Amino acid sequence: MALDYMAYCLSGSEDRQVLAHTFRKLWKNGGNRFSHEYAFEARAGEQIVGMVTCYPVKVLKRLAWPTFKQLLKLRKLELLRYNLRHLKLLYSMISMTEGEDDEFHIGTLASVPESRGLGVGTKLLAFAEEQAARQGFSKCSLTVKKENERAFNLYQRLGYRVSGEIDKPAFSMYRMVKTLG
Repeated sequence: MALDYMAYCLSGSEDRQVLAHTFRKLWKNGGNRFSHEYAFEARAGEQIVGMVTCYPVKVLKRLAWPTFKQLLKLRKLELLRYNLRHLKLLYSMISMTEGEDDEFHIGTLASVPESRGLGVGTKLLAFAEEQAARQGFSKCSLTVKKENERAFNLYQRLGYRVSGEIDKPAFSMYRMVKTLG
């Protein structure tokens, strides 16, 4: 899963089946930041080889509360128990600023391992940038873990520049922005 430890905090579990079930429900439900409404797939024939979620930062912020309510409804006390045991991660997640209001944000970019290095990520980023331009945005933003050199190098090669650092107790990330056009 692309979000790894962040997904644990969101689902209240490190169990792969629980993670898959939780995010599948969010995908189907709609009205949350992991919904099919904001996700776009890359396919090779009938096979899904990658996915990107993207939205205006203002939409991302507006979805925070509905996403939490859906997670709480799905995972109930397990969500609360897990996060009480992992307060640094919870604090890191809720205090993180992913983007600015004038940006179109790429929340998730993922590809299946077999398709890495084949241009899937590049095509998905180009698609997200096209969506941003269509909606009147001149900037796209994303975050990347500092230790993810492969993704960082891809983003730099495609014109994304570090606009800030997110250093939290549980993780360190770069915030990157690309000016479109």
